[in-house]
Amino acid sequence: MSYTQKTDRLLMKQSNQRMVLQIIQGSGPISRRDIAQQSGLSPAAVSGITAGLIESGLVQEVGETEESGRAGRRAILLRLNPQAGFVVGVKLAMHSIDCVVTDLDATVLHSTSAPLAFSAAPDDIRARYAPDEMIRMTIAAVEQILAAAAIPPEQILGIGIGVNGIVDAALGVCRSAPHFGWREVALAAPIAARFGIPVSLENDSRTLAIAEQWFGAGRGVDHFVGISVGYGIGSGIVSNGRVYRGAHGGAGEFGHMALLPGGPLCTCGKRGCLEALAGERGILAAVAEALAQGEPSALAQAQPPTLDAVAAAADAGDALARRVLAEAGRWLGVGIANLINMLNPQRLVINGEVVRCGDWYFGPMRQSILASAFDGLADDLDIQIAPSGDIVWARGAACVVLSELFTAPIPRDN
Repeated sequence: MSYTQKTDRLLMKQSNQRMVLQIIQGSGPISRRDIAQQSGLSPAAVSGITAGLIESGLVQEVGETEESGRAGRRAILLRLNPQAGFVVGVKLAMHSIDCVVTDLDATVLHSTSAPLAFSAAPDDIRARYAPDEMIRMTIAAVEQILAAAAIPPEQILGIGIGVNGIVDAALGVCRSAPHFGWREVALAAPIAARFGIPVSLENDSRTLAIAEQWFGAGRGVDHFVGISVGYGIGSGIVSNGRVYRGAHGGAGEFGHMALLPGGPLCTCGKRGCLEALAGERGILAAVAEALAQGEPSALAQAQPPTLDAVAAAADAGDALARRVLAEAGRWLGVGIANLINMLNPQRLVINGEVVRCGDWYFGPMRQSILASAFDGLADDLDIQIAPSGDIVWARGAACVVLSELFTAPIPRDN
């Protein structure tokens, strides 16, 4: 047998193992017979693969089916062993580095949030978020949570990192991160070298979509978009059941869709982007402008205003807060309608810091979507508002590692 033939057989074996593991993860507890039916593999092949997975500890037998199989024997059920390994998820946020350790079911076992210790002035973005310093602080944060979790290093299967901007996931390089002032920053390699563990880098909005696809509202949905709305606005796109990244890792950056020529300045340097109109920065800037013009509001007592303060003021009946949130929500609806017109998804899952603003924001958003989407495309669209919080983002990064573990190694589309 030639070297090429041996290599092809090894790759096929690995692909079949991943496929079986994915079926067990998604459908377990499940019998070997049903795995064979779903996978198209022979019963003998499934028996061999599952025997290896059981021996490795990734899969465990958990009982028998009620219905008898051949010769009147009951089929033994298999499921993923969630304690067979663990992963670390990291979210590089504007003011903190948030980490989690999860099991193979994406259950968060430990979490930490390390505030960023800035040495540069707030307006000096490149110095404030210097790549070498951020890498050092990320390594320190991972070391901290691994020590707290007290899990043997050999049981950590990988580290997932979510960061804003355009990410080349294959190379582990952040091509552009406007919020940090980064260009062509290699994040994955130095962190992987420090821990001796594979590191997966991904756009932060895409990490949330991957988490929803594998463990949340996107499970079993072939066409959906996960939308994150906070300091920035981004999206993760799942089309035909697969995550879509684009030619250079920039798919989903709809927060930089230019909607209002000459509008407010965005972090990307352009004006009138959706992010500057509907994101957290846009909301707070609109509040500050109205207060500067003398518009009465309880928010005049909260200097500088925060998103929590705006949401609370809206709940308390503050007219300025309600107006600003409604206007921002309408702009988000316009942007989402454009996504709907282009992608025609079955479901939208929206999360991020702005979730705390509730119906004062999302009511006008829904109205705007219905008014702006093309020819009924939004009429039966399922829109779900997901919980917010720092841990959600870090868990999403962990799910990037889990999705790679459970996905057969087939050529990746752009």
